[in-house]
Amino acid sequence: MNSINPLESLDPSLTSLPQKSDKNAEVVDQAEFLELLVTQLQNQDPLDPMQNEEFAVQLAQFSQVEQLIDINQKLDGGVNGGDFSSLASYLGQEVWLDSDVVSVKGGDGGTVAFDLDQDAADVQVELLDSNGNVRELINAGPMSKGTQRVDLSELTTVSGDYQARVVASSAGGETFSPEVSIAGLVNGYIPGPQPTLLVGDREVDTADIKRVQLPA
Repeated sequence: MNSINPLESLDPSLTSLPQKSDKNAEVVDQAEFLELLVTQLQNQDPLDPMQNEEFAVQLAQFSQVEQLIDINQKLDGGVNGGDFSSLASYLGQEVWLDSDVVSVKGGDGGTVAFDLDQDAADVQVELLDSNGNVRELINAGPMSKGTQRVDLSELTTVSGDYQARVVASSAGGETFSPEVSIAGLVNGYIPGPQPTLLVGDREVDTADIKRVQLPA
């Protein structure tokens, strides 16, 4: 796609600016663009003034210039190229968060993940409120030793934050509780001075990630 210079429609005699040693001569900032536009209006032929349509086009071009400058300023002040690569490498990967807090919205609590160091005859996931009361119990059934996940997409408890706790029992009746993590796929990232990853609709600091792996 060919790029369009927003200054092409201006009178060429008005687009020459003093050279600046600390700036690319082809770069025109907001103030200079506005100065050129005002100068053109002041020097236009009274018998052949600029048409409304042409003026509207130049104002629209000026708005585009402002937006581009704003975007570049944000990028310059935030993530550099290396950081972009680092953040992009998370896309599509499953991450485990160093947190056991489940955020329930509309009956959906995402996914909890944990490692079983032995086979479990029965596994239950408990959601606890701030007082330690069990607000919902999810029966996951028997599970094998290794990495396991439980989907919490059909909850009946009200929306809010709950602590997730896994209670497993062996065939011999022994009860144990593996450490729980919140798991999810990275579907985006937000660059900036403090970049974050998007896991569903949750913003996550990379410092809060304890494991990264291919999706199950």
